[in-house]
Amino acid sequence: MELFERPGEERIRRERRQRPVESGRTLRAFVLLREPECDFPRFIRNMKNDWDLEANSLPEHDRMLFEADGLRVSCELVTEPLPESEVEERCDVNPLWSEAAKQIEGYRAHVTVKVSGVTDPLSGHVLFTQVLCSLLKQEHALAMYMSPMVMPAEAYVRNAMLLKEGELPVQLWVFVGLYEEDEGVSSYTVGLRNFGHEEIEVLRSGEDLVNVFELTFHITGYIVDCGATLLDGETIGFSEDQRLSLKLSPGIAVEGQSIKIGY
Repeated sequence: MELFERPGEERIRRERRQRPVESGRTLRAFVLLREPECDFPRFIRNMKNDWDLEANSLPEHDRMLFEADGLRVSCELVTEPLPESEVEERCDVNPLWSEAAKQIEGYRAHVTVKVSGVTDPLSGHVLFTQVLCSLLKQEHALAMYMSPMVMPAEAYVRNAMLLKEGELPVQLWVFVGLYEEDEGVSSYTVGLRNFGHEEIEVLRSGEDLVNVFELTFHITGYIVDCGATLLDGETIGFSEDQRLSLKLSPGIAVEGQSIKIGY
């Protein structure tokens, strides 16, 4: 589907270059493990075989620090679950994995993954995905957790491999949440700020859950893929006739400001 810009004093700007973000941004996620073991040698082989990435250091005391593509990568094994049932509490808000809580129950450890020094959002997220994919392909990996997203290892790896086909796995980078109220269906994103954009929300739509999710996801992909900036007071749509209003205001389900899409 193509999104159509609307004429006016200000237009939705379509910038093919990703917008820079502040220097030193760090991307962080967690690999949940069935057993308190991390096969770092296999991780190193996976990075080389799948992505032609080479770690310039060896693991030491359950931790690896290395540089790749000019960025700093840290992978650290922690032999206990994340504190305060953080992951378990997020499982209920993940619409694409209804069995999340059951599948991760009793996980015993996690690997904290960080990619630091990110100034170009797209290249930073690509490396981040390659590192996580290489860790999630090992025997004891159960899932990836990047608040509030929880995703099974197999699904993450499958979507990460889209990079080999020249596609951007936006679903691994931006979370789309849903909730229902008496007044209608709402959605929100978490992750667009990592690309220098405001999060987006649909509030109390009369459409069903599937339509609200698909619209939010398609607009999210458009923003990340094209570097599009949605402007307060303008409109957006999937056809020449559809005009969905855009309004910048304090977020309802997200912190700070968000762009509200009238749907």
